[in-house]
Amino acid sequence: MSQSTLRIFVLNVPEFASLTEAARRLPACRLSDVGDYTVIASDEPVEFGRRALGLKPAVWYGLFTGGLDGRIERFDRDIVRIVPRDAAAQ
Repeated sequence: MSQSTLRIFVLNVPEFASLTEAARRLPACRLSDVGDYTVIASDEPVEFGRRALGLKPAVWYGLFTGGLDGRIERFDRDIVRIVPRDAAAQ
């Protein structure tokens, strides 16, 4: 069974800029601008680290206020890993 594409909707504000910049450096990610949001899309799981992004905990826990289409597999103080919604069905 093929994976779906995960999508992370990131509000275009300075506080979240490090997330979109990190995604631009990941070969699996494709970015597009949709209104006030940048959409990060990937057919593979993606992982980001809070310290690597330079984010304080309050901003870290607000990263996904724009929404996402996928499944958060891990989200703790330092790491978030998001997989396509049907990744477990493979």
